[in-house]
Order: sequence, then structure tokens, then C-alpha cells
Amino acid sequence: MEEAKFNNLCSHYKDSFDIHRKSIKQRDTLFYGLLLILSIFTLQLSSADVVATIVNEYVAKVSGVKIGNNLNFISTLMWLVLAGFSTRYFQVVVEIERQYDYLHSIENQLNSYYPDSSAFTREGKSYLSKYPLFSNWAWLLYTLFFPSLIISSVIAKITDEIAAMNSIGFNQIIDFGCYLIIGTSSILYMYKLHEAGINSLGSRFIGLFRT
Repeated sequence: MEEAKFNNLCSHYKDSFDIHRKSIKQRDTLFYGLLLILSIFTLQLSSADVVATIVNEYVAKVSGVKIGNNLNFISTLMWLVLAGFSTRYFQVVVEIERQYDYLHSIENQLNSYYPDSSAFTREGKSYLSKYPLFSNWAWLLYTLFFPSLIISSVIAKITDEIAAMNSIGFNQIIDFGCYLIIGTSSILYMYKLHEAGINSLGSRFIGLFRT
């Protein structure tokens, strides 16, 4: 009975780890795509015509459709693409963090069969016990600096649009909606990944007023 249970756990762990690796691969692909989109999106602030040319050529190459040099339409298109990619990227990263917790729980069960060794602690105890300084730095870049960069870019873009706006049109409504989506998603993403640290700081801050 115990042997069957152990074998089932091993099989389930392997399947779960395969799903985890696929999620990481998807995250990496989304990150590089999002980085490219963010670069083009931010380039609109100084070279809207260049962005219009880039987008036109890409759309024509992929679909054979020429969308013209309508800067408002292209701007709204970039807002929509950025909103879609960033939301999906944040979703996948949060899923990966949840997968880590689940993998750790399976590893703890498997490792109970080898109490005097570090077997089955690849993603948990063994990995976290030797977490290098650069890994911590990279994690901060991914989870704090990068979403902050996205927020800064969309604030700069929406501010530029408001300054140049003569009247409110359908494009501007969509742009502002995407701005709210991106900003809200970015903030919730950062809070989710840094929830423990934020709550700890909040508790300490509240404790200062209680003492």
C-alpha cells in the first residue's frame, strides 16, 4: 500500500513538474514579447510616425492588410496589445508561483519517505537554501522593476494623449480603459507577489502607533 502511494506521488510529481516547466517556457516567451511591445509602445511618445510604419509593415506581412497611417487607430491598437500581453503575462507568473507552492507540498510528502536526505527537494528546500544574491536581484527586476516600468510607460502615454486631446472620442475611451486595466493588473500583480512583505511592513507601521 505504501509503495503504491509512493509510486503514485512520484508519477503525479513528474506530471506536475512537466506542467510547471511548460508554464515557465510560456512565461519567458510572453516576457520577451511584452518587452518588445512595451518598447514600441513607449517609442510612440517620441516617434509616433516610426511606430506607425513598424506596425503597418508587421500587419501587412502577417495578414496582408494595410491599415494606413492613422495614428489614433495605431495608438489604440498598441494599447489593446499591451493590455492583452501584460494581463496574460501577469496571470501566468502568478500561476507559476502557485505551482511552486503545490510542488513544495508534494516534495514534502515524498521526502517523508527519505527523512535523513535531501531527496525530492529540488524545487523547495534545496533550491531555496542556496538562493544566490543575483537570483534575488533578478526576482526583484521581474516582480517589481518591470511592472513599475509598465506603469510609468502607460502613465506617460495617457498623460501625453490627454494633453493633445481636443475632444473625447471612441479611441480615447478605449485607450483610457486599457490604461485602467494595465495599471490595475500591474499593481495587483506586484501586491500578490510581495504580499507577505507588504503585510509585514504594514504591521510594523501600525505597531509604531500602538506603542
